[in-house]
Amino acid sequence: MPLWRITPTAHPDDSRWQDREIWAEVIVEAPNAAFARLYARALDGARDRRVGNESLGPKSGFEDEKLYQVRRCPDGMGAPVATGGGQRILSAWKAAVD
Repeated sequence: MPLWRITPTAHPDDSRWQDREIWAEVIVEAPNAAFARLYARALDGARDRRVGNESLGPKSGFEDEKLYQVRRCPDGMGAPVATGGGQRILSAWKAAVD
């Protein structure tokens, strides 16, 4: 199964983040980019988010294409170390936001 690299595209000060965690990089094993986003949303806790009196935003920042991009990892980049128990997220790093 292919590996997918998810990285932020929006600036950390962008209001679309709506106080979400910003992940610098997430590597996911998934059949396609859409499933990679769905698997990665487990990192966000997948809960409804409201900020102030705004309308309800996406449940996860990973589902917003203006926040994150998904690209297929080159073949040979590395194989999953372990994906037992349905685990699809192979690595994840939070961004250092100052």
